[in-house]
Amino acid sequence: MLQIKSGNVFEYIEQVDAIVNSNNKYMISGSGMCGLLYKLAGKDELEKFCKDNYSELMKKNEVRITPGFNIKKDIIHIYVPKYYEEVNVISLIESYKLIFEVAYEKGYKTILSVSIGTGVHGYKHEEVAAIVISIINILTKQFGINFILVLPTEDIAEIYIKSKMID
Repeated sequence: MLQIKSGNVFEYIEQVDAIVNSNNKYMISGSGMCGLLYKLAGKDELEKFCKDNYSELMKKNEVRITPGFNIKKDIIHIYVPKYYEEVNVISLIESYKLIFEVAYEKGYKTILSVSIGTGVHGYKHEEVAAIVISIINILTKQFGINFILVLPTEDIAEIYIKSKMID
């Protein structure tokens, strides 16, 4: 089942098994949600874990799992495409599919995420909401995993909610 929420993604952390991080290829603290997630998890500890366990840079749409340390939930890291590199949303669809496949393999029942590919990655909510909602609805049914999608404001959440009603 898909739930669409607005506000601080960490308000919902207790309800989930893992949280999705749209990471950079270096697996270091970045901007936006990535930077905040690293900070709350324990930046030094998380970066050390990544450095000690992953010697190569992440490839586009690669998924890696790490402990969440201070947040006490696993982190599903994915290196998603950026709008200026790849305008086609097909890669975003693939990103969500890979997240669900890994979550299923790990036995997660509920995962939490912001809208990946938006924000600093450049995709516009208005352009991707309908396809994101459609693919998440398909994947939640296919894998039996609950997905909490948290958007930064009520106005942005409304874009996704309207898309859900159409789907």
